[in-house]
Parts: sequence; C-alpha cells; structure tokens
Amino acid sequence: MADARPLTDAPDDDAVTALLAESLQAALAEHHVPGAVAGVVSNDVRHVASAGVGHHELPRAVDGDTLFQVGSITKTLTSAAVMALVQDGRLCLDDPVEAHLPGLGDATGLDTEAITVEVALAHTAGFDGDHLFVEGARDGLATLSTARRFFHPGTGWSYNNAGFSIVGEVIAAAAGVPFESFVRERLLDPLGMATAGFRADDVITRDVAAPHWVFDGAAYVLRGIGWQPGWELTPLDRAAGGLVASVNHLLEWCRFQWSGTGLDGTRLLTDDSLRRLHHPVTAEVRPGESVALDWFVHTHEVGPEHAPAGGSASPDPSGPVTTIEHGGTTVGYISDLVVAPDQRVGIVVLTNATNGAAVTQAVRRTMLAELLGVVESDPVPDPDLRPDLDRLTGVYEHAFATLTVTAGDDPRTVVVTPSARDVDGWQPPVTSPVTFGFSSPTDIVSLDQPAPVKVAHFDPDGDRAQWLLWEHRRAPRTGDVPGAPT
Repeated sequence: MADARPLTDAPDDDAVTALLAESLQAALAEHHVPGAVAGVVSNDVRHVASAGVGHHELPRAVDGDTLFQVGSITKTLTSAAVMALVQDGRLCLDDPVEAHLPGLGDATGLDTEAITVEVALAHTAGFDGDHLFVEGARDGLATLSTARRFFHPGTGWSYNNAGFSIVGEVIAAAAGVPFESFVRERLLDPLGMATAGFRADDVITRDVAAPHWVFDGAAYVLRGIGWQPGWELTPLDRAAGGLVASVNHLLEWCRFQWSGTGLDGTRLLTDDSLRRLHHPVTAEVRPGESVALDWFVHTHEVGPEHAPAGGSASPDPSGPVTTIEHGGTTVGYISDLVVAPDQRVGIVVLTNATNGAAVTQAVRRTMLAELLGVVESDPVPDPDLRPDLDRLTGVYEHAFATLTVTAGDDPRTVVVTPSARDVDGWQPPVTSPVTFGFSSPTDIVSLDQPAPVKVAHFDPDGDRAQWLLWEHRRAPRTGDVPGAPT
C-alpha cells in the first residue's frame, strides 16, 4: 500500500472539480432531487461539488460538511472495526459469534457456531437479514428466532443487515464498550470525522440534510414513516447502517483504504488488514461482482481507448482496475462510495431523496471514466436467448414484497409483479410491475425501469428455480403462479 498524505483541497478552477459540479448539477436538475454533494479524492487531492438544498421547506445550500445518513456504507466501518480488534488479538475472523455472545444460539435458534465473524461480514449467514427491519427488534436479537432460514451458514449468499447487527454486538463484547464508542475512538476521531455520529443528539446542532420523497417532480420532506422508528436508527441497527456523515468525512475514509493511517500518520490498520478487508470472500454473486468483508469488489478491463483523462496514479492505465464499493439507503437518503485503492482514487455521492440513485449513478460513471478510464454501462439483454420460462415463473417471497414472476408478451422476457407480503410488520410501498430481458439464462435486466436499471438473478440449479436474488436478497420460491398450469 502507498503512503498517503492528509487530503488537500483542489483550487477553485480545477478541471476535475468543474466536471464533478457539472455532472452533479445536471443529474440533480433531471431527477428533481432537492440536494446532493459529490466528492472525489485523487492522489490525495480533494475535489468537492454541491448542488441544491438540505431541506425543501427551509432551503439552505448543502456543502461538503453537510451531514447525511449514509446507510450501509456504515458496514465498511464495522468491518474495519473488526479488523482493529483482530490486530488487538481480541477476536478472530473465524470465531463463532457464539464465542462472544454466549446464549445467542439458544435465544435465536440460529447456528451461531457455524456463523463466524467472517461469515456474517460476507453476508453468508443464511437467514433473512431484513427480519429486524420488518418485525422491529422488540426482543433485541432474540427477534431473529422467527427469521426465515435460507441456507446453511457459509454455503450461499444473501445480503444480510441483521448479520451486521450481530457483529456490532460482537464488537461491543470484545471491546468492552458500545459499538459506536469503539468506532469513534479507533476510526472516526483519528480520521478527523469527529462531527459524524450515530444519534440525533450527536448531530442535531450540525448542518444536517433532511430526507425527502420526490413525486411528479416535487420534493416532500419525509417525517415519521418507514422502518426507522424515528429519524435515527436504533442501537441494534447502527452497525448495519446508522452512520451520519459528510462527503468530506467519507473522502477521508476513501484515503484510509489505501493508507491505513489517521490524519496524523498513525497506523490504524496494517496493509495486511486492509488487504484482508478488500479481498473477495465469495465467488461472483452477480456477473463481475464478488464480496469481500462487506465491500463489493469489481474488476474493470480498461482499454487504451479509455485511458483516464486526469488524476489516475496507475502506472498502466490500460490494465485492469479493481474497485471496492458500497451504497447506502435509509428512508429518504441514497449514497454511493467507490474506491480504487491501487490508483488512490475515491468517489462519493450523497443525496437526500428516495430517487437519489439516479444521481449517484450518473456522477460516479462520469468520474470513473474521467479518473480511471472505467466505462460503466448497463447489462444488455441477449436477443438470441430463449430461456426456459417454465423453470423460472412462480411466486417468490422477498423480505419486502411477494414477487410473482410470469412470462412476458415477448417469449424472451419475464414480468415481475410485487405485492404486499402477508406479515404483521412494516412493509415498503408496493412498486409497479417490471418487464425484464435476459442477459444470461439466469440473469435478468429491466427494460422499462427508470435509471438505474434493475438486475436480478435466478437460482441456476435444478428443474425449477428455487430462489430469486432480488435487490441482493434471496427470495425463496414459495409456489406456482396462481391459475398457471403445473
């Protein structure tokens, strides 16, 4: 890993900053998102652009220090906190979580000997990881006693928020202090992220962007809705997605991924620990995508025709570029973070609206091409594929909806129709049916979905698909389409 200096700010007339601002403002105007901030770090130089306001009703311009809920980007700090404890000798990645949380297996019925710290960090724990969001953690982790089981731990993959709730408790047990206290002491404060936090009380006196919903081009402030009982996440959710931070904070977090140092140069994580964090643990969970200790890992082929225009430190701009990435979603906030550690490049985009993913994608794609020569594009359906639709059609039970998969009017397509699940707990609003084409016999890409496109993946084995990977979550097949021949 290369040594790194504290970040310096680019001059006002910097070309990278100008392109960042241009792409952000265009995306914000197109999608009517109230406010967004984007940042880039390249060779330890920080570029920040902002547009719009933090609160539609009380308009005040956002900037690089405005705080946003960053959702699941938090998980990358949780994984780093684990590695700090590994360095301390207080836990090991192959420790069963039961070793640190005795009685959890009895309380939940989960195989907490097979669920190791690494298994939880790599989203391979095998149960419904959104169960706490749907049901509410009324009994703490014991609420997981009624969570659906998908596969034996370590034998499959499904994005698992509750696995990180468990890891947060493991960190607290190993460190002897609450999760957020350990993260602040070992990561936030040394990295100059002192104004970041997990509670409303931590950040209420700061400049905080409010959450919004955008409908028909108009923004509405969100209050008291969704799976969060209040604006902040509950203590049990904090390790999974509770961080409130700014773009400037997260640009320092990008720098940390190649330096491992605090602002004063003190080593927080060794090079070996960083490599362990970033190294894939799973096989491909989708084409071109594997998972490390929470980080999503992508390797991009970069040809000479896409050589970066500025900022890359890569000695061979035509060689492959590996990025580690994570997005974040809470009620009314969408965030995205991409790091190319070898090239010392990081990209962060934070938005304060439910449709912010279109903005984060537009900005990240512009800056990946500019800085790294990486041209991201949507998967394209293969017009020659004739998939076995009988194998795929059926009813699948996702954490947040029942998904009915039927054959489309075109024999090369399927239609996925969400409906409300029959559960007592919280469920998101039901979305409209989506038509998908096939990029492989088991991979589908939306044809009528506004940006960003939706992708999903069917179980590749057996005569009938037994699950659908939808929004990175496994949705088990529960039956046939009503009225369809069997």
